[in-house]
Amino acid sequence: LLTFELNADGSAPSGRAIGRVPGYVLNQFSMDEHKGYLRVATTTNAKWGCLDQTMKEEAEDEGADVSWRPCKWGRITDSTSQVTIMKLPDASDAAREMEPVGVVDNLGVTEVIMSARFFNDKAYIVTFERTDPLYTLDLSDPENPKLTDELKISGFSSYLHPVGDDRLLAIGREANEETGRVTGFQITLFDVADLTNTRVVQRYTIEDQWSSSLAERDHLAFRYLPLSKLLLIPLSIHGSGDKREPFDGFSVYYVDDETIEPRFSVSMVEEPNAIRYGCWYDAYMSARTLVFKGDATFIKGHSLVSYDLGSQEQRWYHNLDKDRTEKDRCYYYWR
Repeated sequence: LLTFELNADGSAPSGRAIGRVPGYVLNQFSMDEHKGYLRVATTTNAKWGCLDQTMKEEAEDEGADVSWRPCKWGRITDSTSQVTIMKLPDASDAAREMEPVGVVDNLGVTEVIMSARFFNDKAYIVTFERTDPLYTLDLSDPENPKLTDELKISGFSSYLHPVGDDRLLAIGREANEETGRVTGFQITLFDVADLTNTRVVQRYTIEDQWSSSLAERDHLAFRYLPLSKLLLIPLSIHGSGDKREPFDGFSVYYVDDETIEPRFSVSMVEEPNAIRYGCWYDAYMSARTLVFKGDATFIKGHSLVSYDLGSQEQRWYHNLDKDRTEKDRCYYYWR
């Protein structure tokens, strides 16, 4: 890990410190600097190789040639995750090395980190294999960080967002608890007021395995308005045969301390079948929302739409590919 000083005079950044932690980071939310310490959430991958138990005896009994396979291949060590706290050196320190001073390890053994957030002296880590443990950590003492709670629920959370001081809003996927197979999209509201007793306040699920949100991997597509308590997120449903029409657009939800309530949906196409059979340019705009004085502009794919968030009425709609024909070359909508 390398840290840099950003100089106020506009000159080039200068190296500050270097350090090392095990594993890999998921994204920018896996690292956080707070009060002179760098906190890092990482996953160490499982290791695979030849196990101590060979297949020789078993194969010889069956009359097989074992010269090409001298051992039984398998997982030697499980994957595991950890949060490491490193002390940032002072400007006067000559060593310029970040030394680990505290660690919480063995998080989600056999699993990998799916999301992480640090808030002041707290950290929330989500790992997943078949279920979703939400780990709560107390980092108030950097040299003695503590795991305070582990809440196991189905599915997993891909992005975590604070709602007030004691609520955590998560979006991600629902999954079968036995197999880990994804079965839909979910929004979960957690009560994190008590670090030792995290609980689910409410959960909203779209039961379609092809449903997803770009906000799961792009936090700029996620917008929560604290005054109106509205959540605006992109939503895509590819559809399957005649069971469900494809949908591409946004969903608006009302979210307060106790409630997740769907308000309305914003389609980015005028006709659902146009997703399957329309003529589209190969460019695809990132999902974004712009909100000004109660009006929201939704941008995604090939369209822009404006809505009044109060009346839920559409103000205008613009399809950037409206006049395209097969002569212009057509591409699949989801490209």
